Amino acid sequence: MKRKIIIFGTLICSFLFCSCLSTLAQIGDDFLGSSSSKKRVAAYTNDEAISAMKDALVEGIISSSSALSKQDAYYKNTVIKILLPSEAQPILNAVNSIPGGTRLVEDVVLRLNRTAEEAAKETVSIFSGAIKSMTVVDGIKIVTGSKDAATNYLREKCYSELVNLYRPKVNTVLQKPLVAGVSASSAWNTLTTNYNKYADIPNAVAQLAGKKPPFPQVQVDLATYATEKALDGLFLKIAEEENNIRQNPLEYTSKMIQKVFNYVKQGITTILQ
Repeated sequence: MKRKIIIFGTLICSFLFCSCLSTLAQIGDDFLGSSSSKKRVAAYTNDEAISAMKDALVEGIISSSSALSKQDAYYKNTVIKILLPSEAQPILNAVNSIPGGTRLVEDVVLRLNRTAEEAAKETVSIFSGAIKSMTVVDGIKIVTGSKDAATNYLREKCYSELVNLYRPKVNTVLQKPLVAGVSASSAWNTLTTNYNKYADIPNAVAQLAGKKPPFPQVQVDLATYATEKALDGLFLKIAEEENNIRQNPLEYTSKMIQKVFNYVKQGITTILQ
């Protein structure tokens, strides 16, 4: 009889002990949030991640293209304004010595920026290939990456191809009369030709004296230079738009952007398989 009482008591204690552990575990889960509770968070799927990322890229590109194609978008923006190439610094140093130099410099600067503004209209179609070729791995990596991960993706994946496609458009615009019937290429050629001609005499004198030419000849491919600078401004705008999407996802009409980036903003990156 005594033995039965001992066994019965042991069973009761074991039951109570296990119940206490279960209760404590539940309290701990409720208070701290267990791994199982995290799995129950309704996050997003792989397909939703890639869809959100494509929507975000399209939003960023369209917004940037629209903003930069407006008049003075480059020219009056001190951050992205296209100035003369660094190789033209000797021209700027000697501009007062060149007949009409100041006016010519301003003509070129204006036309370079007008060129970038006009060419910005064409960038959406150029970027479309990079968006279509995005993989699930790319999309997830970008969604959970740095604030400019999407911008970096575009730059890394298609910059060379973008330059090859974009440069002819820039070159066409450079040849197009924009102000007073003068094209950017024409203004640049006039400027560099006058400068190089002016520089011939002092350079020749310096050479006879065994010194370095004080006014090095300027030979710059304006189309390549303008393309690179225009794209720098474009990527900067895309990066700004990407950051806004990440910070304010609910401002956008895309349901996928709202869902996925709102979760990311809250620090929830659990992907449902």
